[in-house]
Amino acid sequence: MAGVFLDNVSKVYPGGVTAVRGVSFAAPDGAFCVLVGPSGCGKSTLLRMIAGLETISDGRISIGGRVVNDIEPMARDIAMVFQNYALYPHMSVYDNMAYGLRNLKTPESEIAERVGEAARILELTDEMLKRKPRQLSGGQRQRVAMGRAIVRKPSVFLFDEPLSNLDAKLRVQMRIEIRRLQRRLGVTAIYVTHDQLEAMTLADMLVVMSAGRLEQVGAPLELYERPASVFVAGFLGSPPMNFLKGRVEAQGLVRLSNGAPLAYDAAHFGPPLGLDVVAGVRPERARPGPDGAGLPFRVELVEELGLGRLVHGHAGDAAFALALPAGAAPLSGEQQLLDIAPGDVHLFDAGTGLRL
Repeated sequence: MAGVFLDNVSKVYPGGVTAVRGVSFAAPDGAFCVLVGPSGCGKSTLLRMIAGLETISDGRISIGGRVVNDIEPMARDIAMVFQNYALYPHMSVYDNMAYGLRNLKTPESEIAERVGEAARILELTDEMLKRKPRQLSGGQRQRVAMGRAIVRKPSVFLFDEPLSNLDAKLRVQMRIEIRRLQRRLGVTAIYVTHDQLEAMTLADMLVVMSAGRLEQVGAPLELYERPASVFVAGFLGSPPMNFLKGRVEAQGLVRLSNGAPLAYDAAHFGPPLGLDVVAGVRPERARPGPDGAGLPFRVELVEELGLGRLVHGHAGDAAFALALPAGAAPLSGEQQLLDIAPGDVHLFDAGTGLRL
């Protein structure tokens, strides 16, 4: 077992293109750490640097207390699961799982024991072990790819968007299996995804990235409840946080650009009067309010989801989504007033985008 520590890690490609800019974080021993962000933010490049598949331009990476900057991938005691499975089509499932161990000159008796143990954990039958990868479903192939990693008994698992090629139902199933497997083995895992729902449900700790930079690190609910920036607030959550532009008019009060007042908790935020701000409200934190008071909201579309409903519309000139539970009274008419508790309002500096 081993923790992973990154200290001011950067990657600059020839021509001056910077993919990763001074990223630092520590994934503790046994943690499930998820790197999340939009496509092109540098998360896969960072994972490949941890694996040794990309050189490090600056900074330091340690695995289990050992600096690995100049150590070959095979000597880093890691195992990687790729997006495209990377299985050998001409080999049986058994041989695919055994391949890495044979390269290490592991005795066949030990290989058989390790492959058998991994197959039992992943529910790969003896019949499946005899098949070629093309004879398996996508979910089964991903199990084989994970089995090939498990037999190595590494200190760290690395996952590079392993569920991207699966359909929605299978993604949910495999997500549960990966989390259960990591907890059972107790091995540190670093997992890359652009899917914020996948990130929230899998992670012990989230590392949110944007444009090669680290935006925020912490427990999933901590980032959801206290996002450090407009970017994090808008990226985590489905549907994402609503944003309303305004100006601080008085202590505990923002005057929105549409003229409506919005109260915030002055015990948690102390912006100076006259500051331009962005007020954030989660869709599940707003409710239809009593007549004559609240934030004016124009209903445009209602999505019935069974477990609840999403109501899309506008608050002034800003798009606004409302998440209502199943059984909530239907909205009558197109114009509504929304009740938003001051404690549910997040404030960000309009200039920097940072939490106040």
